[in-house]
Amino acid sequence: MAAKRIRRTPWIIGAACVVLAGVVATVLLVPRTTAAADKQTTTIDVETAEVTRGDLVESMRVKGTLGFAGAAELGTGIGGTITAVSPVGTVVDRGGELFRIDDRPVLLLIGGLPMWREFALGMEDGPDVLQLEQNLAELGYFTREPDNEFAESTEAAIEKWQKALGLEETGSIEPGRIEFSPSAVRIASHSAKVGDPASNAIVTASGTEKRVTAFIAPNLKEVATVGATVSVTLPDGTTVDGTVKEVGAPVEKDDGMGGKAMRLPIVVTLNDPALAEAYADVTVNISLSLVKSVDAVRVPVLALLAQPGGGFAVEKVSTSTSTIVPVELGVFADGMVEILSGDVAEGDAVVVGQ
Repeated sequence: MAAKRIRRTPWIIGAACVVLAGVVATVLLVPRTTAAADKQTTTIDVETAEVTRGDLVESMRVKGTLGFAGAAELGTGIGGTITAVSPVGTVVDRGGELFRIDDRPVLLLIGGLPMWREFALGMEDGPDVLQLEQNLAELGYFTREPDNEFAESTEAAIEKWQKALGLEETGSIEPGRIEFSPSAVRIASHSAKVGDPASNAIVTASGTEKRVTAFIAPNLKEVATVGATVSVTLPDGTTVDGTVKEVGAPVEKDDGMGGKAMRLPIVVTLNDPALAEAYADVTVNISLSLVKSVDAVRVPVLALLAQPGGGFAVEKVSTSTSTIVPVELGVFADGMVEILSGDVAEGDAVVVGQ
């Protein structure tokens, strides 16, 4: 009875050519050949494998780096002397202190716009004012609906905030007193130390989320799609689940042999970051997989026989007899091959090469 033809997901990668070449080499070395007739009955004593049905999944591993993403240097244009710096590893969120200049704090607020002018009564309306008022509202100092206008209510909110911080209550904020960031930051390293003059490079800050970054061959793009589930093996051997969050445009990287090659950057986030809490800036292994065929009839690649006239067959056995069965092949994955047609069904036994 012919096996049911299975719809297969098309996936063309360079590795497939290597796999197929390996298959041909393997089957040509198997010390068995088909007979001229379609069927042959003999007494046998050989190793067999069961024909199974299920998904054919191609798996591969690539190396990546686990660490905190988005490192950037932060500093200030305020003149003076550095008198304190938040310790390495500190997570600084909205309203938190990054460092101190002349014993006065430089603070973090959340937003995508940089501070490019003084905040003060009489300034022109703008989205940076809205961003400031949104932060003051989140910190509990601004009660009006935030908008683009710097009004007396904005000035009053700043004064309340300054009082809470122990700063002079001016109602205005000079450039360099606050640093805007799209999200909370983690102090990754110090670019300057206490006693140094204030500058635009005092700390290096990164994001707070641990990520795995890796570079893969462009022909693996269909395996590493955004949202794909992967597994990450940590240095201690622990395996944790992850999700592909970003896939970038091809970039040129060293190929490890003195040349250059195009690679796709990918970013993987851990589903449970706490499992990797002890690690930062370490090499990890990422396991990627792709379902190449669903509900396929499968046999080991070592069961294939090259037929003299071309094509392939398998040797199906039962009790003490064997039958050579021509088959049409589908996709290959992880040492298995899909059987599209031929008198082979789930549960049959086939001879495998030694």
